[in-house]
Amino acid sequence: MKKIVLIVGAAIVVLGGVLLYLNHMNYWPFQEQKEAGIPDGEIKNMRELAKTDELSLLLAASGEVAYNLKGSNVSVYFDVFQRDKRVIHELVTEFGSDEDTQLSGSLVWGIPGFDIFTPTEIRAKITNGGAISQDTFVIPKDVFGKLENAVAQTQPFESGKIKKGERYILQAWGMGKGEMGINEKTFAKEGLKNREQSVIVYVVFE
Repeated sequence: MKKIVLIVGAAIVVLGGVLLYLNHMNYWPFQEQKEAGIPDGEIKNMRELAKTDELSLLLAASGEVAYNLKGSNVSVYFDVFQRDKRVIHELVTEFGSDEDTQLSGSLVWGIPGFDIFTPTEIRAKITNGGAISQDTFVIPKDVFGKLENAVAQTQPFESGKIKKGERYILQAWGMGKGEMGINEKTFAKEGLKNREQSVIVYVVFE
């Protein structure tokens, strides 16, 4: 009898642990309208679209992020800096509401073409439940092609807790003279000053 009680007790503990994990990761039966496999308040960096995806062959760069959070807005922006002075600030696409709600979905973006250093447009799609916001942003002329010594990097951030108001880089370019490193400090004034020109596409959660 004692052995049976111990087995039942162990089974309850294991089952409880499994249920807690499923709930934490928003897996069935706790998923509801949330993104499965992502805890509440977190972002998952999926880097690039699958290499086997035929569409990826048509894109110079691409990426995807998924998220679960309480918030009001998901916005993608295109910024151009000359040293630490921002000269262009444009909205690429956004999804939002007037008040905080459950934001659970994904952002997929891509830059058509074959040369990452001569992009002409950015395509982005934000999904949230059954709602979709999709736009094509035409890159202003003369942003690219004027300066040599260019580098580029895609989604240089780690998955984890979402910080509202923080700028999560989707794609960044450094051009011209200066330090070309692109990382989590790319938006820091010191980092911008060290590059002749920076072009950054990023997403912000509010």
